Amino acid sequence: MFWFIRNEDQPTFERQGWDVLLQAWLKRVPVRGRFGEVGGAVLTLDDLTARDYVESDPLDIDHLSSRDE
Repeated sequence: MFWFIRNEDQPTFERQGWDVLLQAWLKRVPVRGRFGEVGGAVLTLDDLTARDYVESDPLDIDHLSSRDE
C-alpha cells in the first residue's frame, strides 16, 4: 500500500482531483516481484496514526519522473 500525503487545505492539485493523480502514480509501479498487488491512498497526516507513519517506508520519488520531462 502506497500512501501519498497531501496538505489538508489542498483538496486538488493543479485543478486535478487526488484520485486522478493517485491512479496515474499507481500505474507507474510495475505489478510484479515485490509488488504483486499495487494499491494506494492519498491522505492527510491527520488520517494516519503516528505508528502507521513511523512504520512506513519512505518513497524515493526522485526516480519516478523521467529525466527527459
